[in-house]
Amino acid sequence: MIADPTRLVPRASASGPEDGTDAAAIVRAGLERAASVLESQGLPVPPIRGKLIRPTIAYALVPADRRAELDDRFWLGALAIQMVHEASLLHDDILDGAEERRGRPTACSEHGVATALVQGDHYLTASYRAAVWTRSPAFLERFIMSVERTVAGEVLQGRTVGDRIDLDTYFDAILGKSGELLRASASLGAHLLGLDRVDDRGLLGLQLGALYQQVDDLLDFCPAADTGKEGLKDFSQRKWTWVFEMADADAWDAPEDEMLRRLFTPGPSGVSPAQRSIVYLEVRRTAILRRMNELVPGASLVEEIVDGWIEAARSGVERQTREVVRASGPRSESVAAGQGPLDSRPSAEAWVLGAAARLPDRAAWGRCFGSHAKTFSLAARLFPPAERLRVEALYAYCRFTDDLVDAVGDEVDPEELAARLDVWRDLSRRAFDEGASDIPLLDAVMADAVRADVDWLYPDALLEGVGMDLAPRRYADWKELGRYTFCVAGAVGGWMTHLFGIRDPDTVARAHALGHAMQLTNILRDVGEDLELGRVYLPQQLLDRYGLDVDQLSAWQRSTEPLPERYSAAMRELIATAEERYGAALPGIRRLPPAFRRPVAVAASAYRGIHAEVRRNGYDTLRRRAHTSLVRKVLLGATGLARARGGDGEVRAAEQGLAT
Repeated sequence: MIADPTRLVPRASASGPEDGTDAAAIVRAGLERAASVLESQGLPVPPIRGKLIRPTIAYALVPADRRAELDDRFWLGALAIQMVHEASLLHDDILDGAEERRGRPTACSEHGVATALVQGDHYLTASYRAAVWTRSPAFLERFIMSVERTVAGEVLQGRTVGDRIDLDTYFDAILGKSGELLRASASLGAHLLGLDRVDDRGLLGLQLGALYQQVDDLLDFCPAADTGKEGLKDFSQRKWTWVFEMADADAWDAPEDEMLRRLFTPGPSGVSPAQRSIVYLEVRRTAILRRMNELVPGASLVEEIVDGWIEAARSGVERQTREVVRASGPRSESVAAGQGPLDSRPSAEAWVLGAAARLPDRAAWGRCFGSHAKTFSLAARLFPPAERLRVEALYAYCRFTDDLVDAVGDEVDPEELAARLDVWRDLSRRAFDEGASDIPLLDAVMADAVRADVDWLYPDALLEGVGMDLAPRRYADWKELGRYTFCVAGAVGGWMTHLFGIRDPDTVARAHALGHAMQLTNILRDVGEDLELGRVYLPQQLLDRYGLDVDQLSAWQRSTEPLPERYSAAMRELIATAEERYGAALPGIRRLPPAFRRPVAVAASAYRGIHAEVRRNGYDTLRRRAHTSLVRKVLLGATGLARARGGDGEVRAAEQGLAT
């Protein structure tokens, strides 16, 4: 009886941060150590190269704080899975008659079919020895079942060649041929470390495998993507995949170019079947990563891998669409200009769904909050944890809504932006009324609003306000500007007040005032940036009072000369107007429960502090953007807390701290 060879390699696995480069090095080193074990027993080992997706996912789905416990038994299990995958590739190349894989000649083209077949069989049989050496009967059982079902999936697909199959049969095949090895990968660490919910982890792996195969099947119809594999293999071999279903293809009799036109040509809705496929994949990605974060919070490496699959699909569809456009002859120029029937841009609905799918869970919403709202994020740390999550979700919704108009630049026609906003409004209303839009961010934010009895007036007003920015516009006076500031900021203040169960009309009105004040501070700070975008929020009433016009502002922005006093005077009036609104909001802040009073007071005071920075800059908001440092934000926050408590002595002490 051969001694357990794993005892010859007792070193524990390295563990490290979940950085892509570090993880790749750890996985490769672990597999190479495991390979040395097999080689010491005279067993064949495939080259440790390529993306190593299955071992990497096995490693990434082990919680970071448990990775130091992984020893060479884990890497033997990971290598066993990789060897089955390599064996399947050798067999696939034989069945496909492939000349190259990963830019290298295939074994069957270089050494002949018989040699390649035997080599694949040898990898497969040796993989069982590696799996036994994990010394986990539960994993060994899972591994054996996964290998058998992988082969069964290949057999099922082979039996259906030439047939139009339904989606259930298709998924049965790909869950076997691609999902089962990832099921073994996802459960490997759980079996060896005694982690809970082993079956749920396995199901996650199964879903990851199905998504991977669907991406691969879509890329098969994108020969222009240059994936390293011959395109249109499934079509030429008459293998029915989900892509045929998306293209509503009924038979095999269409030539390849006709099939590509059918797949990449937009329909009446303006979106092609291929673009619909990307939206579908985005939705699947969102659901899978949501499940993953429930099981293994913070497994960002898996998210990066999955995002890479989706990006490859998206890039492939874009490249193939351009290829179809070029092949369309005289229509190419109009198509490239976005006027032809093969416009590669997604429809408004497809664009919105795809963008929304990139905010799949609370972790993403929190990152959005921390990245784009430094002041608010600092203040929000004072909320109780559950309330902070609600605030993060609401901010992510507001930010996404605003980015529908702002983040896309000048390349998109205003009518397209309006169409996207209309789609988002319809989805928001559906989530508010029915509670199910299939967009996690929308469903969470609107369900929270409904539970708190927030009036639809508030999200509707926000959407209206964002719509006001679709095209440059001017505001005649303070009253007209006030309508805009209510929509984009005051309504958010009212929304949050209702969200936290505060219904007193006077307090709600003061929340509106605070939103108005903070938006005026925004306008003050961003005069120059807005002007470069063709936007002027300074009311004409203010400009006229000081003899200013937009052409003058643009000329002064380009000049290095000191700004005239009348511009500074206009900025002082804007500051005074904002200060009056901050003052009106203060009694409402003081009436808030302490858990809400503190973060709101800190945010208001830190934002209000921008006024002092504008003064320090000599009221130059055309060429300089006022900002406050972290230290100053903290001091401003202390002032806000003192004001909210109403203690004059505390306010003076805090303001002295600011002065120093």
